[in-house]
Amino acid sequence: MPEIQEEEIDLREYINVLLKRKGIIILIFLIAAITAAIISYFALSPIYQSSTVFSVAQVDRQPVINITEALEIIKSNVVLDEVINQMSLEETTEQLKPQITTESLGGTNFIKVSVEHDTPEKAKSLVENIIEVFIKQNQVEYQEQVKLIEDRLKVLEEQVAEFEKNIQEIEKAKKKIAVTEELSEGERQFQTSLLLSSSVTERELYNTLTDQANSLKTSLKDYKDFKIINYAQLPASPIKPNKKLNILIAGVLGLFVGIFVAFFLEFWQKGK
Repeated sequence: MPEIQEEEIDLREYINVLLKRKGIIILIFLIAAITAAIISYFALSPIYQSSTVFSVAQVDRQPVINITEALEIIKSNVVLDEVINQMSLEETTEQLKPQITTESLGGTNFIKVSVEHDTPEKAKSLVENIIEVFIKQNQVEYQEQVKLIEDRLKVLEEQVAEFEKNIQEIEKAKKKIAVTEELSEGERQFQTSLLLSSSVTERELYNTLTDQANSLKTSLKDYKDFKIINYAQLPASPIKPNKKLNILIAGVLGLFVGIFVAFFLEFWQKGK
């Protein structure tokens, strides 16, 4: 019972201190909140963000460039120097890098690039140009690999067409021999057997080349170029500063500081 009574007395003392010093607590709270509001609304510049998502080109279902490397290349001097020249910017690469964030989406070949800037137009323009330059610099390898497959497919299709023509000529020759009266039955059978043997060889080669051509056509379906998935949008409102959150945090901190000061003053006076 004495312990409970002592706790109740201590609690009353704390409440009395808070009530006694409520003026200074409220004052510090208001100073903190008003200061945060003034800084948020008048001192801090608004920051806008624009983002885009694109897919990295794939060859046989594998990206032409390692995704982790791509995330770094996007923010590299090689890309940003070209962007600065293309847009005639006054900023340096070191100034641009902190404004750019890159991330891989869910372990796929999708990459999201976001750019922050103090104007919505510049944020959108920057992210568009960064993606454009990156794709342009890395598309050559993809196009070369596609061209190799397409050239090989073209050769195969020409060979297939040639063998198809040969097979048709053999069939015509067989029909011609069958109705030729100048040849004896034995000669007709002999020449027909030669044509049949040649026809089997031609058809085997024809089928082999056709299979190879179809395999290349299927392979080409797994070749996917760089593609913009989500285009950059003009941001309607800034992402920073979060004025309401700043004021809320400052108010809470001000409240705690006010309570601390109230107890400090109370115990300071009691100690005299």
